[in-house]
Parts: sequence; structure tokens; C-alpha cells
Amino acid sequence: MAFPTERLEGCFPELFGFVLLDAAGLHDVGVGSPVGRNLLQLFSTSEQGDQVVRDGIAIPVQNVEPGFYTVLVRHAHSPSPWQDPKVTSTGWVLHVRSGELLLCGLGYLTKWTPDHPRHRRVSVPPGWYEVEVRGHLLDSVDPQDDAAYEFILSGPTGTRPDFRAHLDHGLNPFGND
Repeated sequence: MAFPTERLEGCFPELFGFVLLDAAGLHDVGVGSPVGRNLLQLFSTSEQGDQVVRDGIAIPVQNVEPGFYTVLVRHAHSPSPWQDPKVTSTGWVLHVRSGELLLCGLGYLTKWTPDHPRHRRVSVPPGWYEVEVRGHLLDSVDPQDDAAYEFILSGPTGTRPDFRAHLDHGLNPFGND
């Protein structure tokens, strides 16, 4: 079941990164209510961070240079507006429970508020998805932003895909990882 492509422009990578997640899944990680907690510290200093990613709750994009980015969330059957990605990472999984994904800078995880007005919201049918992440440098065709990321979702399915992503894979399209 395809869904409309969401193009989010002017996205800033708070604390040098982005995260795409289904906020409903954060309640399943065994940390109690995540609201108001410093999830960035918890996830970056414990095994729970890797587990949250492996369980399909969140997909982090780290070591992103400051600037403004266009972020696309699209179905695998929808065409990409860009060719020749500078970085690609495959094998991510995402479990959409609520039908809505949030895109935010990593800095927003330091005091988690799921209804923060700066979170970008994307409607996606519930289910399991296999995800590919691509990073692109933009040219004069997209003058507002210098670079872009695509989250390309294949699915949904009723069963969890195998997680095959490399957690330490660099996703900086400028090549400065």
C-alpha cells in the first residue's frame, strides 16, 4: 500500500542529527513514560539505544553537518527527485504503530515531548517497513537547502523484516564522517 511522498524542507539537525520515529513505540522500550526524559542520553549511553533501532522504533541519522536539509519520506514505488546519492544505508526497519511518524533533530530527544510543534509529522499506514536511507547533495534546482535525505519505505507488511543495517554507517553526504 503506497502512500503520498512527504517533502519536508528547512529541516535543521539539532545536535548534529535527525531521527525518524513512531512516538507510540517509545512506550514499548521499558523505560516507563518517555515524556520529559532525556532519551538521547539514555539511548547513547546504554544498549537500549541500539535495541530501539533494532526493534524498529527509531532510525537515527547522526554526524550531520549544521545547515538546512530537505527530507523526503517516500514509498519505494514512488520515484526519487534526485539521482546519484552520496551515501546510502540499507537494512533499517521501522514499525509504524500509530499511522504517524515524527521527524525531529536529535536535540529534541534531550527532553522528549511528542507533541512539540517543531516535530515534522508524516502520515504512513501502520505496519512493518524495510527502510533505505540516502543522502544527497543538492544543486541550484533546490536553492533553499544544501543537502537532502530520503527515507525510502518498502511495505507495509504484517511481519517484521530482518534488521541488517550497520549502526555505525556514516550518513554525511558531505563526506566528513
